[in-house]
Amino acid sequence: MRHLRSSKSSKVFPVDRSNASFIRMQGITKRFGNVTANASVDLDVAKGSIHAIVGENGAGKSTLMRILYGLYKPDSGSISIDGEEKSFKSPQDAIASGIGMVSQHYAIIPELSCIDNLILGAEGSALIDRNTIIERATNLASALGFEFDWYAIAGDMSPSAAQKLEIAKLLWRESNILILDEPTAMLSPEDSAALYTNLRTLADAGRTVIVVTHRLEEVMDYCERVTVMRNGKVVANEETAQTTSKRLAELIVGGELTFERERPAVPGRVSLSLREFSVQGDRGDRAVDINAFELRESEVVGVAGVDGNGQKELIESLIGIRPYLGVAKYYDRELGGLSVAQRLEDGLAIVPEDRQLQGLIGSWSVADNAILGLHRRQPISNGWRMDRSACIAVTEDIVRRFSTKVSSFGAPIASLSGGNQQRFVVARALEGSPKLLIAFQPARGLDIRGSSEVYAEIRRRCSMGMCALIVSFDLDELLEHCDRIVVMFRGKASEPPHGLQSDRHAVGRMMVGLSP
Repeated sequence: MRHLRSSKSSKVFPVDRSNASFIRMQGITKRFGNVTANASVDLDVAKGSIHAIVGENGAGKSTLMRILYGLYKPDSGSISIDGEEKSFKSPQDAIASGIGMVSQHYAIIPELSCIDNLILGAEGSALIDRNTIIERATNLASALGFEFDWYAIAGDMSPSAAQKLEIAKLLWRESNILILDEPTAMLSPEDSAALYTNLRTLADAGRTVIVVTHRLEEVMDYCERVTVMRNGKVVANEETAQTTSKRLAELIVGGELTFERERPAVPGRVSLSLREFSVQGDRGDRAVDINAFELRESEVVGVAGVDGNGQKELIESLIGIRPYLGVAKYYDRELGGLSVAQRLEDGLAIVPEDRQLQGLIGSWSVADNAILGLHRRQPISNGWRMDRSACIAVTEDIVRRFSTKVSSFGAPIASLSGGNQQRFVVARALEGSPKLLIAFQPARGLDIRGSSEVYAEIRRRCSMGMCALIVSFDLDELLEHCDRIVVMFRGKASEPPHGLQSDRHAVGRMMVGLSP
């Protein structure tokens, strides 16, 4: 039986109780049709603090922050900043009041330079003095320990550098309130710690930071207060020094959170074998360079690494949409000789990196999306026609597996929430009896309960002989659910030394090219 770690933060943060309501949102209600996203929500945030908002998918966190940022107008309720009541009709109004927001998907234009991204929309005038802008930008960045090549193309930046540029954009606009949505979702532990160090510097200088996150340990380590939301309502508002990650998890789901974990099965035959394996990147570089790797039946192997270190190219080559050099054996067959369709028919299952671009057709129905990749199999296909009753049966099974919420099987898949789309894609990959699951962030965007259910099912299938290769940018997720970890850095793959396989800090150092 696994329980979430019950630990209290060892750090104590000063809370300015004399100004505990620098940001005050009272009675905020927001409905979308028949769905109530926020129901009479109250939120108080102290000036100069780092305040976390946590909750399951659909709890109302992002809606509340989008109201504060002016993207949504509340149906009822009030907002005040430093005692002055505000009514935001647009993000421009919020920005004018010193509020800035960084979404989970960065708003950086990859074709532009770093400096052009920084000033875009806030140039100040039609005449731009580049020298003055570069000087101000450099001073702004150096105050936080940031360093940029301002003329470099932004698309070449690492995720951590892109995150820093997003924060710099807020400071360029003189934001005093910074809203960050899942800021460490794609960062290594080292980069995550550095980010929060920078946020602490900003908070100590008087800026106020609100973080929306699923990572409870970061909440405990770096935030003064935490607001817990469930079903559109606030259920708790606590000082982190007076609570535990276990209590927060139970508040999030509304009860005790324990999950039964299957014991790792004894690894069986080699399912996937790579030798002198290399893959070319989009820029002609060697994105993947692996000397030797084996994955055996019943194993769950996690691929850790900062985004951009060859994970994408590795997965694309294994599923058949990018060529490779070297040897890649799937049981006794060379992968290079198999089309994508043949790999699927031979038991290879895929959870793609981008569910919307690579895993779903948004305008198609739930039922039609359910059989994507399965449409050649019996009983769905009888050679020359589709059996609709079999299609419906498969759809029912996929929807039921992780309790995906759908209004009807005929509804377009785009009408589902992001979390329900992710559940759907993973459930479809596990339909039938796959031999090898290749999954890119299978729990992306899922909350504690959803993530645990997905990994429990993957583990159950592996106990029956399947094996899984899982790429995730959440190191804690991999350490929790995988039998062993492989770290990718600049295309090369290595395993932590004996005794350090489950050491978070050792693996995190390897992710940025340092010795464990």
